[in-house]
Amino acid sequence: MQTSTDLKHINPRLIRLIKAIGTETLTRRGICGNMDLKCRRSLWDYYVMPARDAGLVEMTYPDHPNSPDQSYRLTPKGLELLSNLTNEDGE
Repeated sequence: MQTSTDLKHINPRLIRLIKAIGTETLTRRGICGNMDLKCRRSLWDYYVMPARDAGLVEMTYPDHPNSPDQSYRLTPKGLELLSNLTNEDGE
């Protein structure tokens, strides 16, 4: 389990994405809506790809990354981070 000190070293963009997805499975449009972002390209480059590379987010159709039905959800590692963030925030 990560301590609050460890959480301070996590990129704030990743934290924002983790909180936006939560326990849901969302499309890019859904994530953008939760984050109040207008540009899906920024979402991909600055949020989803780094989170995916860190093992925090996964695609529902990894073999078809351009599928119109593509959605994203937190991995077990991402869910653990969400839990730690929730505990720290007292939510």
